[in-house]
Amino acid sequence: MATQATADSHGTILGHPKGLFILFFAEMWERMSFYGMRALLVMYMMKHLLADPVKMADVMGMNTLKQILEVGFGPLDIQPFASQIYGLYIGLVYLSPFFGGILADKVWGKRKSVYIGGILMIIGHLMMGMENLFLPALFFLIMGNGAFKPNISTQVGSLYAEGDKRRDGAFTLFYMGINLGAFISPFLCDNFAHYVNNLRGITDEAATSHLGFTFAGIGMMIGLFVYHWGQKYLHTNDSETIIQDQKERTAFSFKTIGSFFLTVAAFIGFLMLPAALKFIAIAAIVAGAVYLIYRIKDQIDRTKVAALVFICMATIAFWAIFEQQGNTLQIWADEKADFARLGLKASNYQSFNPLFILMFAPLMNIFWAFRARKGKSSSSVRKMAVGSFLAGVAFLVMAVASNYITVEKSLMNMFWLGLTTWIFTLGELYLSPIGLSLVTKVAPKHMVSMMMGLWFVSSFIGGYLAGYLGSDYSTAVPFNFFMKFAIMGAGVGILFLLAEKKMEKAIGSDI
Repeated sequence: MATQATADSHGTILGHPKGLFILFFAEMWERMSFYGMRALLVMYMMKHLLADPVKMADVMGMNTLKQILEVGFGPLDIQPFASQIYGLYIGLVYLSPFFGGILADKVWGKRKSVYIGGILMIIGHLMMGMENLFLPALFFLIMGNGAFKPNISTQVGSLYAEGDKRRDGAFTLFYMGINLGAFISPFLCDNFAHYVNNLRGITDEAATSHLGFTFAGIGMMIGLFVYHWGQKYLHTNDSETIIQDQKERTAFSFKTIGSFFLTVAAFIGFLMLPAALKFIAIAAIVAGAVYLIYRIKDQIDRTKVAALVFICMATIAFWAIFEQQGNTLQIWADEKADFARLGLKASNYQSFNPLFILMFAPLMNIFWAFRARKGKSSSSVRKMAVGSFLAGVAFLVMAVASNYITVEKSLMNMFWLGLTTWIFTLGELYLSPIGLSLVTKVAPKHMVSMMMGLWFVSSFIGGYLAGYLGSDYSTAVPFNFFMKFAIMGAGVGILFLLAEKKMEKAIGSDI
């Protein structure tokens, strides 16, 4: 790990090592590529790829995937199928960093993992422009994200010595880079793509989406170039944890990658089960988890693990709600909100969430610090309850708004969408960083990696559920559709409040 002296040896910017800003811009461009592609994904599938049976049949593996999903869920029309694909993609994007982090620690090292992940994502984005390679392209993006995402973030911490007071500020700046990349993504991958194609006399929307995917790949190239150019500022040392024996390292690689594929295969198999068998399988998994917790000998560790399992499982609902912004809320933005009147594209909706984070994250930190000085700090569980309630309130707004819409497209509908996104962005700030911090703070030291793995698994399940629960958008009554998410958010918030005192007793001062 780099010491403060070595990290600062090339000079500082704004009081931080120059390496921080290398990582800032590398991650900013990577997030631009990810969110730019996500802004286009669902509408591209609905309007183009899945709308034409001939084109869909030409996509490698698409008919097979549809047949697999229809075994478990019955016939899938265009919107439900697009939603299911979105859910699988987002879920696996959340899951893959767990395995990518393991490979980085034991086999590749952080630096090599970033290169591998970046190259895989560049390939994936460029493949998105070739319709028949759509699903393989998503696979490359998932694998690339798994290698890149966890290993760029951990290098921020390696720039600072233990106890360096600048560390928290560094992660705040890095987080701003993530959201800056997310904010500019639809403008580059959609607005600019339309501008370029208009100059070329091309009006076909599918061709513009293909160009947008290419721009996402170029963004990833820029990010990887910045990372490579700035190597002398990073001082990453991976030698302490990497397996030294080549044969052992190779065997470990195959086991880890094989475990990822087995996990995916098992989940696909689960999706194919009839509803009754799905329920039995879930009950068996819950029973197994309870048994494993019961087997933990140390009572303090056992209660801590039980509390963290509850938190991780409860946050599944939040992620299922939150990820609607790339799925059904994006459809709503395209169909109901008049972005064109402001000279914008419907995909610019995806800039709302990162913009609100950039605006309100500093204010939230000031608010929490103020309450702490007054001796009125809320527990982590209370904050997560507030986050869940806010997610529910956000979709209550959508439910009410959908009941009073009289014009198909209007600026007022855009206002409702913005208000909803602002509310669940506040919910995100209350829940996501708080929950992640709680896992690392409370987990028994010898089980931190396992608990982080569980956090990733809960995000994976929530990401998939975002697709599953959004699959009836085209057939449901809008008020009823949005109300189910409002009830989910409120229900989880109530669970957190009911469990708060017991969890304080179980985890003690760590809470």
